[in-house]
Amino acid sequence: MAGGKETGRQKMIGMMYLVLTALLAMNVSKDILDAFVVINEGLETTNNNFMAKNDIAYAQFESANANDPLKVGKYYTKAKRAKGLADEVYLHIEELKRHLVAVTSGKKSVEEMEADSLFLLKNVEMKDNYDIPTGTMIGSEPATPKDGEWTAMELKGKIDNFQQEMLFLIDDEEERAAMGLGLDTDGEFINGSGQSETWILANFYHLPLAAVVTNLSKIQADIRNAEADIVKALYRNVSADDFKFDTLAAKVIPQSNYVLQGDSFRADVFVAAFSKTQKPRFRVNTNYSSGNDSAELDFETLDSSNIRIEDGMARYTVPASAEGLQEWGGIIQIKGPDGGWRSYNVPKQTYTVAKPALVVSPTAMNVFYRGLDNPVEVSVPGVPTDALKVAMSNGSKSGSNGGFKVRPGKGQTCIISVSADINGKNTNFGKKEFRVKNVPDPKPFFGGKSGSDNIPRKNLLAAAGVIAKMENFEFDLRFDIISYQVSATVRGNVVEQPCRGPALSPNSKKIIAELKSGQKIYIEKIKAKGPDGTIRDLGTIALKVI
Repeated sequence: MAGGKETGRQKMIGMMYLVLTALLAMNVSKDILDAFVVINEGLETTNNNFMAKNDIAYAQFESANANDPLKVGKYYTKAKRAKGLADEVYLHIEELKRHLVAVTSGKKSVEEMEADSLFLLKNVEMKDNYDIPTGTMIGSEPATPKDGEWTAMELKGKIDNFQQEMLFLIDDEEERAAMGLGLDTDGEFINGSGQSETWILANFYHLPLAAVVTNLSKIQADIRNAEADIVKALYRNVSADDFKFDTLAAKVIPQSNYVLQGDSFRADVFVAAFSKTQKPRFRVNTNYSSGNDSAELDFETLDSSNIRIEDGMARYTVPASAEGLQEWGGIIQIKGPDGGWRSYNVPKQTYTVAKPALVVSPTAMNVFYRGLDNPVEVSVPGVPTDALKVAMSNGSKSGSNGGFKVRPGKGQTCIISVSADINGKNTNFGKKEFRVKNVPDPKPFFGGKSGSDNIPRKNLLAAAGVIAKMENFEFDLRFDIISYQVSATVRGNVVEQPCRGPALSPNSKKIIAELKSGQKIYIEKIKAKGPDGTIRDLGTIALKVI
């Protein structure tokens, strides 16, 4: 990478290639891809929860419209329009994910996939491929992304149109202007390295399939969240006190379906139409080994521990002590108009308890070099990067939000330790050790030649001086030539001339001018200064004039 003139984009692409190569060499990439799979599955669960919550709102609208169509009809029609707009964009993104999985798997179309299960991210074999997703969505020129079917430009247009159409469902201009749907695709976005990028590049450029699919799932969550905000705003125009509900349904909203071992699983269980002055009763069933369901159980025999009643809701909090899939359900009761308790089944719910998993990914190699800013990415699945506390031994670090630059000290190893404050408790995610090395010596070149070689006389006369190049090294470094000596046999006498800096001295140029074919010239005692301040002896270049 040294010695050539490259654009900023070329340098970035080159560095990203080296990063990926190093990650694959360390066998770290599988952990990262597996983390994307876990996050994507969590987002898909979140999307299902969003749709369930929105369905409740639409059911309330439908019931209110049936009760008073003259008052509610206008807003009910707009709510149905909001659902249609959201479904259209959501389904397009779903088809886009399936298309990307298909073409990355070597298929020309979705129809060529043999089974629906092959579209699941965890079953995709080429989830680490970033060339095909980038080529499909952006093309070969990131500065001018391509347009057309299944492209990021097409998706951006659909999202922009969706946001505009949704906002114009709100009549009040002040309320419309104050609403932020979280779907802005214009302006600049800051990537993990702190650099500014467009929305398209930040979300889809040069990312593996696993990351692209996860980003698309996140956008789907944003679409459903925007839908919920608009429907909620429309619903405020209708007085909830006028509604007459003929049915009640139990609702479960977990704070998270991904729980670290040692933390706690938390979920809110409530009846959709509830009063804060009405305290429900809740009992938990965790025994599903024999196929039991809450409908078959007696309320009085169920577990009442780990439950707290507040604001008309039953809050269930249980320590996540056992790793793996956990199941629970139960029965919630609320008093009816006649004063008797009415029971509503809470169907079986699941959540996953996972061991804390530390991922420390050096973005060059599993080696830190002295005197350099070594880029390092630190992440823990399920934990926001801004919540991580990163410590380093034998050196110093700078950076934040999972992106750091580390400079090792004189020792032979460095240790990166990571912890985070999870729900008020400091959780240690472990540590990782890295070797520390000096930057290797560069290779000296004179007239495009290095070591022992032949050089045409015209090339020798055109040579301006000595340069030092780093070959096959992960960093783009520059070594400065500080001195060397030119020696040759001229008219039977050995002559030597010192040079300061990289350029030939006037006297050394005179020596070169007198050399004929068959004679030899030696560039000796070459010294160069590295970015770490050390002086390196680079040896001798011996050239025969031809």
